[in-house]
This record gives sequence, structure tokens and C-alpha cells, in this order.
Amino acid sequence: MSTNNEILFLQNRFAYLQDEESYRKIFFHYYPLLLNFCSHILHDKEDAEEVVSDVLLKVWTMGNQINYIENLTLYLYKSAQNRAYDVLRKRSRNISTEEINEENVSGYSPVFPEEQYAAVELDKSIQQAIEKLPVQCKLVFRLIREHGFTYKQTAEILDISLNTVETHMRIAFKKLREVLRVYLS
Repeated sequence: MSTNNEILFLQNRFAYLQDEESYRKIFFHYYPLLLNFCSHILHDKEDAEEVVSDVLLKVWTMGNQINYIENLTLYLYKSAQNRAYDVLRKRSRNISTEEINEENVSGYSPVFPEEQYAAVELDKSIQQAIEKLPVQCKLVFRLIREHGFTYKQTAEILDISLNTVETHMRIAFKKLREVLRVYLS
């Protein structure tokens, strides 16, 4: 399920018919996407799972009210972001911060050990550069590059202007170019 029409169809079936199969399809489509998104914000998989489950449970309890949501994708991402920020605020009050180690995943699997090492090092450098970006800049970059949102959708999710999104992306690309320039020289 990837098109907006399919999602809208399932959304309407669930809203009017309380069709459990439609909800199940919505759940399994969005769960991994929202989990990835929240994991980047929270750096804790268990907290991210709890946030995503809460957001998707709210959709279940909305019943026919779900039909009034114009763009379910934007609604879910915005809800997940808000809940994740609530968790961060609660965490900061408790002054307990956990960090999760980022996996160095590379889709490239070279044959030679030198190439494999170089690919891992490059990926590590890129991930470190992304992690060093300011929080808002990193979120913008990940929404666009990793989650496939448009600049306009990202602006709506984060409730910022389109110009701000463009500025954050320019900053992110500049930092990544610097890393690549150092790595390739």
C-alpha cells in the first residue's frame, strides 16, 4: 500500500464500516515508518514502540472521526512527533538519558576487504555528520531523505515554513559535502 488513494480508501472503510482488516492494513503500513521516525527522535526503541502504539491505538479509538482527517500520513507523523517530544520532556525531568548505538548499515557489499572497510568508514562518517546536525536540521533531513516526504509535507509535519525546511536541507547538504570532500581527498 503506497498510494494516497489506497490509504484514503482504507481510512474510509474503517471510518464508516469499522472494518478491522482496513485498520490492520493501516497499522502494518505505518507502524515501521513511524517506529523508524520516533526512534530517531527518542534514541530508544522501547519508548519509540510505545509512542507509535499509542498513536495507532488513538486511530483505532477514533472510529468514524478518522474520516475528518484530510491527510492521514501527516496526521500520524505529527501525532508521533508530538508524543515523542512529550516523552523527551518527561525524560529530561527525570534526567535519565539513554543513547542507542546507530547501526552502520550499508547497502553496498564489496568483495574486497579494503572496499568493505572503506564503505563502512564512509557510512560511519556520514552517520556521524548527520548526528552532529542541529536537532531540527537532522529531523528535516531524515523526514525528506529517509522517509521520503516532500519539503512541503515536512514543513507541515514540523510546523515550520517551507523556507526553513530549505535552509535546514542546505545546511545538511553542506555538512555532508564537507565530510565527503575530506573522505575522498
